[in-house]
Amino acid sequence: MAGRLTRRWGERDELGATARGLTFASRSGAQVVALWDGRVEFAGPFRGYGQILIIEHGDGYHSLLAGLERIDATVGQTVVAGEPVGIVSSADGKPSLLYLELRRHGQPIDPLPWLSPREEKVTG
Repeated sequence: MAGRLTRRWGERDELGATARGLTFASRSGAQVVALWDGRVEFAGPFRGYGQILIIEHGDGYHSLLAGLERIDATVGQTVVAGEPVGIVSSADGKPSLLYLELRRHGQPIDPLPWLSPREEKVTG
């Protein structure tokens, strides 16, 4: 999903709480893709947060996506980076918000460095 970063990890929200993830604004109904390879551990409504998707990536890493109107992945499904996993909420012409949280061993970490392009060398 392409979007504009509206709140960074560690910034305060309008209630004064510290953000534990990143918030992006995007066009209503935009497609959301898996950011990294992994296995879906949870997909569905969760406590007043609406539809959320939790993907386990190995080595103690999990990503959480919230602000979804529809989830196109199921628990136990293996997903690859770039694979469509849902769409963001439709909000009457207003930008829709997608929340991304990255955790390592259950503790939130700043996902922004993990979103930066990386140079990888292939040998063969």
